[in-house]
Amino acid sequence: MTRNVFITGGNNGIGYEMALALAARGDRVIIASRDLARSQAAVARIKATQANAQIEALALDLGDFADIDRCAADVLARMPTLDVLILNAGLYTLKLRTLQSGFEAMFGIMHLGHFRLTQKLLDAVKAAAQGRVVVTSSAIHALGKIDEASFRDPSRHWIGLSAYGQAKLANLLFTRELARRLAGSGVTVNAFHPGTVATGIYDELPAPVRKLIVAAMLTPAQGADTAIWLATAPELKNVSGEYFVRRRVRPGSAASRSVELAQRLWLYSEELAGF
Repeated sequence: MTRNVFITGGNNGIGYEMALALAARGDRVIIASRDLARSQAAVARIKATQANAQIEALALDLGDFADIDRCAADVLARMPTLDVLILNAGLYTLKLRTLQSGFEAMFGIMHLGHFRLTQKLLDAVKAAAQGRVVVTSSAIHALGKIDEASFRDPSRHWIGLSAYGQAKLANLLFTRELARRLAGSGVTVNAFHPGTVATGIYDELPAPVRKLIVAAMLTPAQGADTAIWLATAPELKNVSGEYFVRRRVRPGSAASRSVELAQRLWLYSEELAGF
């Protein structure tokens, strides 16, 4: 049975490996990223090895709410039913970077952008026989703290790793709260840590440092393994609201398990993302 799959950040790294594997299974896949040319090149590479692959690319700027709405409408026109939504796009900035909306880029793109996108696509996921949402988080979430003041003032106590940790903690809290809200709907929502993977997310590091770090990392294919499993494994059809590392459930940080914090972040996110 052909399933419809939408992946953010599917043009390189672990997202590309997800797209490659799911297309090989016979799924119909759409990948989206801000760089449409790179996404189209990724589609061409996949089709070069899989002539029958059903895969296409769309442009998506997760830092722009209007563009999220445009892309979501485009996805829904192609896939009124969405079996798998993979929220994977990510970035790491060494220096403070803000979006036109004023939000810090990592939080604005990885959390708020994905939050709005999910709201726009959720009815299509619910319409699937067994819809799945898969969220790329990170073990770095344990270093994060939800600093609500930083949502409006991103320069507050700026440290790159802390900001990245906050965004990844937000991803995991979002996963747990969305799973709670969808309990009984047939839709599952799970997050995973891909491991320390050699991807473009480290592009802003100095070249000598990046070379040393990347040499000790997992390959993108290894990092994508748990996500592909979460998107496909029959035994997971009733598993929701969990955090996985190497296909095993892990508790995550104490903050990531706080129901009160997850609910509070959800309300903030509705306000910040325009709902």
